Amino acid sequence: MEHDPREIGGYLLEGRLGAGGMGVVYRARSVSGRQVAIKVIRPELAADAEFRARFRQEVTAARKVSGAFTAPVLDADADAPAPWLVTLFIPGPSLGERVAGQGPLTPPEVRRLAAGLAEALREIHRVGLVHRDLKPGNVLLAEDGPRVIDFGIARSAGETQLTSTGVAVGTPPFMAPEQFRNGTATAATDVFALGSVLAFAATGRGPFGADSSHAVGFRVVYEEPDLAGLAPELYPLITGCLAKDPEQRPTVEGLLRMIAKGARERTVQLRTGPVAPAVTQAVATPTAPNPVAPAAPGPPGPPTVPPYLPPVPADRPRPRKALLIGSAVAAVVAAAGTFGYVAWHDQQRGAGQTGPSALASGVACAPAGKATIGADGMEAALVQQWTADFGKACPNDQLTFKPPAGPFDDPFKFANATHFANGEVDGASFDTPLTDQQAFQYGKHCAAGRMSQLPVTVVPVAVVFNVPGVTDLVFDAPTLSKIFQRQIETWNDPAIRALNPATVLPSSPIDIRVASGQSWSGYVFQQYLSKAGGWPYEVSTVWDPTMKAAPGTTEASIPGVIGGATGSIGVVPLKDVGNLHTARVRTGDSDVAPSIPGAEAMAATGTVETSDSRVSVKIDYQKPVKGGYPVVGFGYLDFCERGGGSANVASLATYAVSGPGQATGESLKYGTLPPAVTQQVQSTLAGLRSK
Repeated sequence: MEHDPREIGGYLLEGRLGAGGMGVVYRARSVSGRQVAIKVIRPELAADAEFRARFRQEVTAARKVSGAFTAPVLDADADAPAPWLVTLFIPGPSLGERVAGQGPLTPPEVRRLAAGLAEALREIHRVGLVHRDLKPGNVLLAEDGPRVIDFGIARSAGETQLTSTGVAVGTPPFMAPEQFRNGTATAATDVFALGSVLAFAATGRGPFGADSSHAVGFRVVYEEPDLAGLAPELYPLITGCLAKDPEQRPTVEGLLRMIAKGARERTVQLRTGPVAPAVTQAVATPTAPNPVAPAAPGPPGPPTVPPYLPPVPADRPRPRKALLIGSAVAAVVAAAGTFGYVAWHDQQRGAGQTGPSALASGVACAPAGKATIGADGMEAALVQQWTADFGKACPNDQLTFKPPAGPFDDPFKFANATHFANGEVDGASFDTPLTDQQAFQYGKHCAAGRMSQLPVTVVPVAVVFNVPGVTDLVFDAPTLSKIFQRQIETWNDPAIRALNPATVLPSSPIDIRVASGQSWSGYVFQQYLSKAGGWPYEVSTVWDPTMKAAPGTTEASIPGVIGGATGSIGVVPLKDVGNLHTARVRTGDSDVAPSIPGAEAMAATGTVETSDSRVSVKIDYQKPVKGGYPVVGFGYLDFCERGGGSANVASLATYAVSGPGQATGESLKYGTLPPAVTQQVQSTLAGLRSK
């Protein structure tokens, strides 16, 4: 804005992030170039002693909570004429912005959001605080999970806090009954707000309306929430949080147990078939005539569902965290230890197993026998985990994982392909579909020379960089293509500056780091550039010699190489990003950060192609997809149609594309298959079984 200051407290302002009645939030940079957000209180409010005291409380409270769950406080001046607070800038929309722009979240996304927010509240409560203003605008959807911000009215647990006029502090649509009654707030108050936030995320509106504060207050205290449109499977999670009596709400730990228990039950349902859920009937909210927020406590409403569930067994493995909008739900599904897949029955090998070696549900494993699965490339870790999980459920199958043997400079001598072509392994994973010529070459050892190829996962690739003082960059395909062709050689090149006008870029040279041998992430990246960025070289798993890769540099070593090389840039699988900075990619009019949801959105637009029992997916990289991250490919599992250990590998493929198998992939930062692809793969497997 015209009258905005250029700097505050030594921080250079770059623009507004938002403004409201309390003040303005700016995007800014520190002297070192670090991106930050500065919250500045309006001077007229700063003159209010109570308001300034609340601001000091916000600084103190925010500093107590782990930065893993909030925006870490970097600096503050509560005594300035216009008090200000500096936090680390967290890229990502608020939950309110996400719902307004793209509509309600899906049930799986809501469950993951619930887990992430429950973890955040657990940390807040551990330091003796109650947030008291959890709402969609105070939840940022960062890449690594939701962040809870704005501790302006946070107080120690149980402390009463009213303004001088006797009005409870908070945001009415997301306040709890006790806040309206007498201003008290405990950990249970935050749980009620969490229920309202999750209802908003799932339906696009608050469960008590959003008109006048008096009307909302009346509904919160006396009426049941309006949950029309809420998915039935989310009722137990949300209605328990919205109990009128704080004592009847689940604790945060109880919520996390509930989410984990629900994940395990969904796994069982995938194995045994759908089970009709017990649904609590939603109650429509009538409009109260001339409602007034009550001064005296009203009668507490009964709990809708039992709030507490048996604890998760202590010996259950801790799940890996999934990267969607931050939770451990998908990993809990993967760790539950029960799998839902259709058994493969190879008629050449007789009937399937029965008795102790069969799954608890009675679904047979593959016929007893031996098979070896080989894996190189980006999905090797996933195939290894699938093999381990499958082996625990079906030990008589004796499915063995053959790890990567090392880098190969000749694409046709790639270890995985060579082992499969020589019949040394019964199945192999690839990060690209085979051509007809490759399928003929690799399938010669198969019965009648026929092999199957099935997509089993989605693999996003991130552009990573190491530029001092720069944590966020935007590139488009033509600019990336020119960088990797060495036509753009410095970080402050006009093409890069045009895409990043608010970023201070150094004049130092760009150091491109790529693998000297096989690079499947490089293949996906080149595929994207060839269609969208004018890449002039042949797309290959080996970089063109013009890249001048350092000898002996493997794809697995690239993250460490970039982390230690100032001014460097490269591409790595999203699962290997670690602490590296990732670039957003401009697609259409959007700048999209690498993420699992973004990769899945792009993958869902692909065209499924079939040739006998070979299935592949073709992505149109030139077509912008709303919210879609374009640098993405599919991982494939290849095996002979018949003979050898094909039955066991096919059973593994059936598990891989099942719900639990895909959840395992998500927990390891791979994307889930689009429904149309899953359907085609399952149809192809059914066709193989009938032969």
